[in-house]
Amino acid sequence: MGDHLVLPDQGSLMMKRWGSYFLIAVSLCSCGLFNKSEYSGIKFDSSVPDNQKQLLIGDLQTIDSLTFSDVTQDDLNKIGLASLSADSLTQFLLARIKYIVGEGYDSSTQKIVVSNNFYYYPTKWASTDAFFDRVVTVMSNTGGAVYLSGKENNTLYSLKVDGDEVLVNSPRVGVIKIGAGLFSNSRSKSFPSDSLATRLIRLGTLFHESRHSDGNGSNAAFPHAQCTSGDFSGHYACEANLNGPYNLEAMLLKHFYRSCYGCSESELSAIQVSAADAASRLQYGARFKDPQPEYVK
Repeated sequence: MGDHLVLPDQGSLMMKRWGSYFLIAVSLCSCGLFNKSEYSGIKFDSSVPDNQKQLLIGDLQTIDSLTFSDVTQDDLNKIGLASLSADSLTQFLLARIKYIVGEGYDSSTQKIVVSNNFYYYPTKWASTDAFFDRVVTVMSNTGGAVYLSGKENNTLYSLKVDGDEVLVNSPRVGVIKIGAGLFSNSRSKSFPSDSLATRLIRLGTLFHESRHSDGNGSNAAFPHAQCTSGDFSGHYACEANLNGPYNLEAMLLKHFYRSCYGCSESELSAIQVSAADAASRLQYGARFKDPQPEYVK
């Protein structure tokens, strides 16, 4: 049974959106928000084209302008935070995304065997702080996928990323790969790639992927479930966890919608559709799973 996604009345929000739009635009422009070449805590591999890197940096910095209201306990349970704020969401991402690699990054050629016949006796990662398969890949959590592959094959791997050798001893290593659909999303392709609505939809994807850095045991990397009906039948593009990637994405997009000040009706509709699609992936009988990541020494 999926969540009943209730979005606020569009008409009641338009005055607030337009009233705040000018101030937000001035703030973003005067601070040079989207002209920085780096984002603290996240490294971009050379496989990421510069234009995509700049867009993603702008997406991440957009979090600072978000405000949240009418946050429910169920919302907080889905993400596992005590409160929703720009700061808490930024810290959530930085704990789970360390590297972003480009569409051309080939993990099979960048993967190094650290130890053969390595026996996995994972424990939970005591931190305070699956990859998934879609018909069109938007992004994927390469670190989580390589970790699960190593676990299945009793092989400990590392990955070469941006000159670093990243030991893949947990789903929380945070190597995220850009997919073909991230910058050609059918729902937002008619909008500028740096528009607020487009940035918010991409942020939903980033938070989705960040959840794949969590989990332990059979739920390590929060793998998707196989869909049994609908357009994605047979694909691993559904959700068996109430706090899984799709349900987390749906919840955040609901709140991002409210922050899309100055957005057109078609842009607001695109965010609504994205939220509804993510929420629709939840399967009957889904329940909350422990998000604490496991690791091996």
